[in-house]
Amino acid sequence: MRCRHILLSRSQAGLCQSLICLLLVALLLAGGVVIAETSQVYTVAEAARRVESTLDKMNSIPAADVAASDSVQMSLTLTLDLIRQKSVMLFGARKSRTEQIYAQLEFASERWSQAATNEVRQESLARLRKTWSALKQQFPAEALETLPRLWSCPMHGELLESNAGTCPICGMALEPVYVTQPQLTSDPIIRAEIIAPGPLEVGKKADLRLRLTFMEDHSPVTLADLEETHTRKIHLLITEPTETDYHHEHPESLDHGEYSFSFVPKLPGIYRVWADLKPLRTHVQQFSIADIAATTHAGRLQADEPENRHAEVDGYKFDLSFAKPVVLARDTVAGTLHVLNPAGRPCGELQVVMGAFGHLVGFSDDFSTVLHMHPIGQPPTAADSTGGPDLAFYFRSNKPGLVRLFAQVKIHGRDFFPRFVIKVQPLQHLPGL
Repeated sequence: MRCRHILLSRSQAGLCQSLICLLLVALLLAGGVVIAETSQVYTVAEAARRVESTLDKMNSIPAADVAASDSVQMSLTLTLDLIRQKSVMLFGARKSRTEQIYAQLEFASERWSQAATNEVRQESLARLRKTWSALKQQFPAEALETLPRLWSCPMHGELLESNAGTCPICGMALEPVYVTQPQLTSDPIIRAEIIAPGPLEVGKKADLRLRLTFMEDHSPVTLADLEETHTRKIHLLITEPTETDYHHEHPESLDHGEYSFSFVPKLPGIYRVWADLKPLRTHVQQFSIADIAATTHAGRLQADEPENRHAEVDGYKFDLSFAKPVVLARDTVAGTLHVLNPAGRPCGELQVVMGAFGHLVGFSDDFSTVLHMHPIGQPPTAADSTGGPDLAFYFRSNKPGLVRLFAQVKIHGRDFFPRFVIKVQPLQHLPGL
């Protein structure tokens, strides 16, 4: 039973939407037709094709066919919601205009569904088509062209695969390249700045602010402008020039693109912050770099530091091993982090930290290149899951030299950051190469 030609108050409209959702769930459980159709659509272009196909269907459904009208309207609503979720390249005034058009589309769709006569229905459909045309004009033309379905890694944009899976370099889940076409840029579009009340002091807690702005127009970057990666929208990777004291922090949002965080520096000298971000504008992960001043001079990176694949922290032993005896630049190598507890037994008590049983971050000896890796295999099934004693991952450095690698694991509620030194050899290291 449907209501026709009724103007609803805001509260009544909300109730009506809730009832529609319940009806939608019932239909999905009964037939599964709508969800089967939309679950295969993941690009804006494909969703746009589906909207136009649905509008064509609506042209042939008479007002008396209530069941068919409700079904096709729900299909249209689902597809429009999909486009709204995937439209990450729209921002600013264009984004505001798009939201207005979505509201007009929803209203026109409801009017069509509730029309008592075929004449009123055709008028509503004409309004729908006109409004849909206005929505398409908000997108870049290439965004509505169906492009090949390729998959890539958020951290390694050069990787292109024809199927979903995990990145062979860092273990992250691959994402469809054309979730929204086109990817605007792989270059950083966000600038980071650290605001400090004074220089850093060894052993003293530093309360700091991170300011993020878009390079293009200097507008503030809010949490709404960022996508979540590994349960957070902002990861701060912090270390100093010797690449010995490492911190992984998550700032709290303040206002106008500023975020608060704190840490206690253990060594003298400046500290560098890599802000790990994924802007909605590009759907591409990036690092924005900023330095924090100190009262004392910085230490120097030990150029000839020996390779070290073993670390011990408070009785826990951490060992790295690789599938190949020599790690070469631009070569993807399978690695394993093995953890022993203070009793010398395998530690299967690794807890979930940011959606995984561990994380690995490497800093190259140029003090500007960061490698961010994650364990491969099945992710934790619940927040209280435990894993270990082995974490498998893939390691790859595009340049030779030393990489100071920090693992981050949580055991009995405490974070451990064992440090390793990996020597990456040039390709010419082996005979015949």
